[in-house]
Amino acid sequence: MSSVRGRSAAGTVALWLDLQDTVVERRRLRQLSAMSATGRIAGARLGPRTAVATARQVCDALRPLHDRTGGRQGTVVLTLPSSPVLASPAPDAAELVCGAASLADRVDRPNQVVALPANGAGVSAMEVLLGRGLPVHLATCFSARRYEQAAAAYLASLTRAHADGRDLAPLASTVAFGLRPLDVRIDALLDQAGGEEAKALRGTAALLAARLAQRASARLFDPRTSPSWEALAAAGARPLRLVWTELGDLAPVGGAQAGYAAELGAADTTLAVPAEALDAAEGLRPGPARSDQGVGAQADHFEACLRWFGIRTEEVVRELEGEPVDVAFAVSSRNRSLVAGGVS
Repeated sequence: MSSVRGRSAAGTVALWLDLQDTVVERRRLRQLSAMSATGRIAGARLGPRTAVATARQVCDALRPLHDRTGGRQGTVVLTLPSSPVLASPAPDAAELVCGAASLADRVDRPNQVVALPANGAGVSAMEVLLGRGLPVHLATCFSARRYEQAAAAYLASLTRAHADGRDLAPLASTVAFGLRPLDVRIDALLDQAGGEEAKALRGTAALLAARLAQRASARLFDPRTSPSWEALAAAGARPLRLVWTELGDLAPVGGAQAGYAAELGAADTTLAVPAEALDAAEGLRPGPARSDQGVGAQADHFEACLRWFGIRTEEVVRELEGEPVDVAFAVSSRNRSLVAGGVS
C-alpha cells in the first residue's frame, strides 16, 4: 500500500497502490513484487472483482515486505465482492461480518485485511471481526466523528484482546479518509447558494475534516495523553492509522506539491493513490508537522457559515458514507449538485 520513499529524520510518506478499479494481471503482479522490494509501494488495495486466487498472489508478492517490517507494511486490502445481500442499500453488521469472514478465510494470508464500509454497520462489524482476530480497513470515512467512533470500537476490541492475553500487533487496522468527494459536494452547494461569501468557503471542507481527524488520532493514540493507550502500546498495539484517499490531482503545479497531498504529506502519513498517480506521488516529501491549535474553532466557524447558507455538512457526510439521510435534504442536495455540475 505505500511508498517508503520520501524519507526524512521525521519519518516517511507511505504510498498505497489503489487497484480497486483494476483487473490485476500477471504483468501487474510482477510489478507489485518489484515495487514492494524496492520500496516504491508499501501495500495495495484490491477491488471487488479481484478473484481469490489473484488476491492470494498479490498478498504473496507483498509478503516479504510485510515480514521484513514486522507487519507495518506489505498489507493488502481485500474488498468484499458484490452480492445481492451486500449490494443492498445498507447491509447490516451481521451481513458484513459474514461476508468479511468468508473472504478472509478463502484468501487466508497473514498480510490481508478486509475492507468494510465506514458507516455505523461497518464500525459494529469491525468490533466483531477484531474479536475474531481479523484486522479491518474501514472505507471511506469523511468526518472526524466517524473516525472517533471507529477508534472507540478499535480500542475496546484491543482492550478485550489484551485481557485475553492475545497478540495485539496482528490486529493493526486502518481507516481510509476521503477528501475530494466531500469538497465536490460542499462546493456544489456553495455554488448554488451564490455570492462572494459562499465562494470564499469553497475548497475548505475536506482539509478541515482531515485535520480534525488527525487531531483526534493524536489525542487517542498518544501514550503521553492516554494512559489506556500507553498500556496497549506497550503490549504491541498499533494506532488506528488514517489513510488519505481520493486526493484529486497529484501532479505538481509550478513545481510545488499540489492540493491535499501537500497539506497532508507529513511524516509517517499514508496516501492511497491509483497507479497512474504513483509517479507524481513519489515526489512528495514529508512536510513539517502542523499544529492543530485553533483547528476546532476554525471548524466551528466554517460550520456556522455553511448553516447560514442552509448547508448541513453532517448530512452530506452521511450520504457519502452510505447512511440514511433526511429526505428533504437529500432531494435538495441532489438538485443543487446537478444544477451546479457537482456529483450526485
